[in-house]
Amino acid sequence: MTERILVRGGNPCGIFFCVHGPRSVKLTAIWETERNTILFYGSAGERIARTQLKEVPTLALNAAAN
Repeated sequence: MTERILVRGGNPCGIFFCVHGPRSVKLTAIWETERNTILFYGSAGERIARTQLKEVPTLALNAAAN
């Protein structure tokens, strides 16, 4: 699994997640902090689901360094 903090204008704006499966299959999700939603994408890159979070987690750049 790959996890990367997304940065816009020097500020964290979300997290990119990628699960690497067999035969080069990749499933991805992006949590965007501005709308507090998670967007899920299939192996062909198509959006397959969207989830609205009820609470806003905190995101800090120093967490990515650990």
